Amino acid sequence: MNKKLLISLLAVLLVVISLCGCFQSDEQSIKLNSEEKRFLGTWANTSQHQGNTITLTYVFLPDKTYEVTAETEIDSVSYNGTWKTKDNQLVIAIEGRTQTGNYQFLNNDQTLIISDTNNGNNTVLIKQ
Repeated sequence: MNKKLLISLLAVLLVVISLCGCFQSDEQSIKLNSEEKRFLGTWANTSQHQGNTITLTYVFLPDKTYEVTAETEIDSVSYNGTWKTKDNQLVIAIEGRTQTGNYQFLNNDQTLIISDTNNGNNTVLIKQ
């Protein structure tokens, strides 16, 4: 009896082990290189525009999605999209549009400067 129980338990264990790899989340299946890992986390920029304080907050996630929120004293708006690096540029897609920017990390990866390749505008983000 003990021998049959042991064989049954081993068979169940083998089935469980073989199925473990089948249920990985999308986050686990996306591989990030070392450069992409530098983007992960929350980044923010606070600036003045026409007398209003505007805070931009970017959250780059390991599944290559991101959220950007623009906040003022009276309102806020958020958008979600995807991101990737390609040819040493950051490519972000949001609502069917793609923006590409050159990027540079400074201060031990605590500052991120993104230069829009279309208009040359720089966005300086600080790691939160």
